Amino acid sequence: MSRWIDLPRTLLVEGPSEPYLVTEERLPELRKFVTGANATWATVDVASASDSGAMIDALKSLLPFPDWCASSWDSIEDAFEEIRQGWSFPLVIAVRGLRSTLETRPHLGLEVVVRLSELAHAFSVAGDQLTVIYVADRWA
Repeated sequence: MSRWIDLPRTLLVEGPSEPYLVTEERLPELRKFVTGANATWATVDVASASDSGAMIDALKSLLPFPDWCASSWDSIEDAFEEIRQGWSFPLVIAVRGLRSTLETRPHLGLEVVVRLSELAHAFSVAGDQLTVIYVADRWA
């Protein structure tokens, strides 16, 4: 089991539970807190993703994945143990552009939230902390 950090709820927009939302203005403060706690921080922008493969490719450009891992959620599940070995935990992924994706491609936006939540849960069960935070002023 890896080390865990508690996010300061005062920096989040709504409620103490997932999905987490932070404003653009509070993002630098949250990033400073996370990196100060010796956790890994990654930022991914999903605004221009046209499908789930492009979303996964955006993640693959930031974090180490096995070479054989394709750009599908099933492939990520297949590579789970290798991904666990390659990533540094605790890990916080800040997702930008979700509101835009929800407006233009709502199915993809919802898939991103659901799949990243499932991935975070799978890591949690395995003993590693992956926290996903969405950057926006509000959900609607």
